[in-house]
Amino acid sequence: MSFFVPAAHIYIKNKTTNVHLSSDSSRRDTRTEFRRLYGELNPQDPRLIALLSSLIPDALQEQLSQKPEEGCTQEFIDSLPRVPITTIKKDELCSICFENFHDDEYPLVVKLPHCGHMFDLQCIAVWLGLNTTCPVCRDNVMEQQDKLKGLDTSKAELEEDWGMYS
Repeated sequence: MSFFVPAAHIYIKNKTTNVHLSSDSSRRDTRTEFRRLYGELNPQDPRLIALLSSLIPDALQEQLSQKPEEGCTQEFIDSLPRVPITTIKKDELCSICFENFHDDEYPLVVKLPHCGHMFDLQCIAVWLGLNTTCPVCRDNVMEQQDKLKGLDTSKAELEEDWGMYS
C-alpha cells in the first residue's frame, strides 16, 4: 500500500509491515494509515515524527518550533506609573475590562509611559504577563523599559498619600 506525502518519500518500517509513502494514494488512505501508526507507535517515535514532519509545510514547522514570546516581567509591571483618580475624566474606561475607573471604590490605574494609555492595574498586569505590547496601540512596551528603570516608584507604594482615592 502506498501513501501520498508532499515533497518527500518516507519509509516507515514496523515490526509487521513495510509501508512506502509515495504520491499515488488518496488522502483517506493517508488518514487511515496515520491513525493506525499513531495507535501503534509511541508519539515520540522517530518514525511517527518523520511522517508528521513530512506532512507539515516547512514554514509552519519553523513557526511551531520557535519558543513562544513571553510577556513582561513582574518588576516591569510593578514599575508602571500610577495615575491619581482625580486626574482621570469621569467617563474614562479601562480598554481591557471596559469598566469606568471611577466606579471602582479603590481604583489602581496605571499609564503606559510610551503611549499614555491607561488601564486598571489588575487588567494590564494579566495582559503584560502574556504580551509585550500595549493592548490598544500594539506598541512594544519593553522598548520603554529603560525609561521606567529611572523612575522612582517608591511613592507609588504610598498610594493613600498620593490622593489616589479622593
